[in-house]
Amino acid sequence: MSSESSRATNRSPVSVVIVNHNAGSVLAECVRSVAEQVSEVVVVDNGSDPGSAELILGGLVAEGACKLLISPRNVGFSAGCNLGIEACPKASDILILNPDCLAAPDLVARLWETLQSGSRVGMVGGFLQNLDHTEQRGGRRFIPTPGRALARGLGGGFLARIHPSLFPDFNLNDQPLPSAPVAVEAVSGACMLLRRAALEDAGRMDEGFFLHCEDLDLCLRFRQRGWGVLFDPRARVVHGKGFCGRRKPVFVEWHKHRGMLRFYNKHFRSRYPAILFPFVVLGVWLRFVAMAGIGIFRPGHPSRIRGTRRLFAETPKNEPPVGVIGASSFVGQALIPLLKSRGSGVVAYSRQTRHSEDVSLVWRNFEDGISQGEIGISSWVSLCPLPQLVGLLSKLTARGARRLVALSSTSRFTKIESADPAERRLAESLRESEAAVLKWGANTGVEIVILRPTLVYDGVGDKNIAAIARFINRWGWFPLLAPASGLRQPLHVADAALACVEALRPSVPAGAYDLSGGETLSYREMIARIFAWEGVPLKFVELPPGLVRLLRFLPGICGLSAGVFERMNQNLVFDHGSAADHLGFQPRKFVPPC
Repeated sequence: MSSESSRATNRSPVSVVIVNHNAGSVLAECVRSVAEQVSEVVVVDNGSDPGSAELILGGLVAEGACKLLISPRNVGFSAGCNLGIEACPKASDILILNPDCLAAPDLVARLWETLQSGSRVGMVGGFLQNLDHTEQRGGRRFIPTPGRALARGLGGGFLARIHPSLFPDFNLNDQPLPSAPVAVEAVSGACMLLRRAALEDAGRMDEGFFLHCEDLDLCLRFRQRGWGVLFDPRARVVHGKGFCGRRKPVFVEWHKHRGMLRFYNKHFRSRYPAILFPFVVLGVWLRFVAMAGIGIFRPGHPSRIRGTRRLFAETPKNEPPVGVIGASSFVGQALIPLLKSRGSGVVAYSRQTRHSEDVSLVWRNFEDGISQGEIGISSWVSLCPLPQLVGLLSKLTARGARRLVALSSTSRFTKIESADPAERRLAESLRESEAAVLKWGANTGVEIVILRPTLVYDGVGDKNIAAIARFINRWGWFPLLAPASGLRQPLHVADAALACVEALRPSVPAGAYDLSGGETLSYREMIARIFAWEGVPLKFVELPPGLVRLLRFLPGICGLSAGVFERMNQNLVFDHGSAADHLGFQPRKFVPPC
């Protein structure tokens, strides 16, 4: 039997429906994680940025891994799910899966087995995990009746943490995890397997719910029709949570709270005293005001899956530990899960004290001295500024380093003639530091691989795309030195992290490799895309050259120096052909940060 037919035989007779709205590149990771487990995957693109879904899923659609349906406007999660269900009319069982989920290799098989355990089992929810594999809220829960909501508002949530058996919370993630599937009142719409017969009996998703409470409504209607709702702790799925709503937090909160009111009005208004409902309405909208305030004044992004191919290692390889310097950086947050997924333990170094309950991840500080577990770490990745690394080289020697992958920057070339003296000093410092690291390697026999990425971004912690996005969100415009035609190649953090992992292989020749993104575009076009991703109307303010020259003697505009403006019309393009040949480097195009 061929490998392809073998995979087909192992697939469950399930169709997957994924509703996407600007989830970014994590959508492709979601499809990859589940495609070989099921008979078909249908992605409903729900009014995302024009062309973004085609760009992200183009290869997967061509390979037959998924089908893509385009809805020209955002019709809401419920309506999007119904469109997907209609697109797979032959499926007897349908898995609703969020685009920010990564499925364990046996997720669908576990869910389907539980669904078949009884003829009246109508729905099975998966074990939702956070990125650190702790149980996520909402995967198994009670229906939040008005009485329970009132008890929670009066302190029930606090009491639930003290004595969960007497004062149970809506969410059951603080309760002991069962060892086998159990009946629950509700599961999460992020991962729910539905029996079509039950769905047709109880009715499909209520499209009156735009974004929130549609899963609670469906669970309640299933149970009212006599269909069981089960939670399976063996069916693991990592849920990044919040990718689709990261750019419009107030919009998301508005629809969440509208959903709460619709849910109460639909199911409980006739069953409770009329005087209670005005208090429910008041409580919901007061909560909205509070949550909207958090969304406005503390804008942020959800935890990132960051392009990790697998957070579930199918066959742990028990590889030797890797030392990671600067592990708390945004590149480190992408690198560590990737190393762990390949079976490597990680000894992570940062200046601040950190702790981890994961036995495969140990946080250390070089100032603490050498512990027994650090002796003999032969492979290292340095993500800290290169001048800082130079001061740590002797500590790597003491710990047994034999191979070092050090992250530098193409800034050593692009800023060497900058109008900003600080930028020139940075470029010179990078050049001198690279030379010092290479000299140390030659003297000690340590193999050195230097990676020089250009314009690395994750949309949260980077100093490039994230900084521009914050400026645009704050001011609603962006300054340019016309025509801003200089070419750029933004590099996704997940691709930078993957290059670090590949560079650890002994077969990769020592030396320096330039890393650039998979798409070349003008500076103006790059900024225009960020406007679109942030949902802000495009507005450029073009500065006269004389003003930019004046900035050489001033602090700059909101942190933007004269050098930044002058480089807007310079081509900062680098050839990553050598990295492609030796590291298998295949960077993605400039996609929404995830």
